[in-house]
Amino acid sequence: MGSLKIENLSGSASGDRAGAWKRRLRTALYLCVLAGVASLLWAGSLGADLFAPWAQLSALRPQLNVLVLLFAVVPLWRRRFVISALTLVTALVSTIGMLPPTWGASGSVSSGSGSVGIAVFNVSADGADLAEIAREIRRADLEVVSLPEASRGYAGKLVDRLARTGDEYVYETHAPLVGDVEHPTRRRTGPYPTSLLVKPELRPEFGTEKVAGSLGTIDAKIRGSAVTWHVAAVHPPPPLPGGTSGWWASHSLLEEYCDFERPFVLAGDFNSTLNQGPMRRLTSNGCTDVGRAAGTGLSTTWPSSLPEFLGITIDHVLVGGSEVGAADYRTVDISGTDHRGVITEVALPRLN
Repeated sequence: MGSLKIENLSGSASGDRAGAWKRRLRTALYLCVLAGVASLLWAGSLGADLFAPWAQLSALRPQLNVLVLLFAVVPLWRRRFVISALTLVTALVSTIGMLPPTWGASGSVSSGSGSVGIAVFNVSADGADLAEIAREIRRADLEVVSLPEASRGYAGKLVDRLARTGDEYVYETHAPLVGDVEHPTRRRTGPYPTSLLVKPELRPEFGTEKVAGSLGTIDAKIRGSAVTWHVAAVHPPPPLPGGTSGWWASHSLLEEYCDFERPFVLAGDFNSTLNQGPMRRLTSNGCTDVGRAAGTGLSTTWPSSLPEFLGITIDHVLVGGSEVGAADYRTVDISGTDHRGVITEVALPRLN
């Protein structure tokens, strides 16, 4: 009998040790996963978003935050209160880090402000529906329209369509040479052009600043206001694996316009969100994101096939060299493109 009890006790002890090791292993795996997610959430602060996959996945920071908050509940089921607290703190710290570039109070428009309607439509290699874009331009009575991925032929057709109803625009297109920055799926169809439409009464002079960019970039000096100002249609390359240095460099070329001596508007497909390093650099150097100023910085523009809460915002209107009062900011769905259009009305106090 005695030997049987000893064997039972020995077996019980072995089972307890095995169970303890399993719990420790689960805890270690959970903490490793949490550390990996934390590195994505804090990629900008750690300088990790210079490299793949942090450069790409940091765009999903809001969605990852929600997932981490949900995972904070899981350890509570097993009474792992310390682990749950660590998970919750990870999400909260990341959320606090997102607030400055993403949230903001709505800008007020003073009576002395010059208001201008500016829109961005990435037309997905001339694939967007011309009639729908023309309708949105007429409806908003826009002064400036940035058209990433719009060829000269496409922009000309759009201008002709608008002219039929008395809406006159002048335009210019920049089509860069095909290079290594070209998206692999587009190499067969040529480079990314970018077009810029401006109402003639603004007296635009195209190409004065020679704004640099590896994809199509075209600027214009606007002389039809009390104060001369500038606008540029921009399209930095995406952070493809192996191409994050070019992604960063293209954004860096725009930094000087955030502290320009006169109002300078940058409108286009930036291929980065407000939570990624390149855009954080621009906003910290003096550029104001109009979506943030309007209090709607969480509206998403890509991909348009997903609900907005699952998407990311990579199409922006930024303003440097001036205070900003955003009278309006909204996104619209357009057939034939994977981007939502961005339509804004921006009050620039220095225009009057």
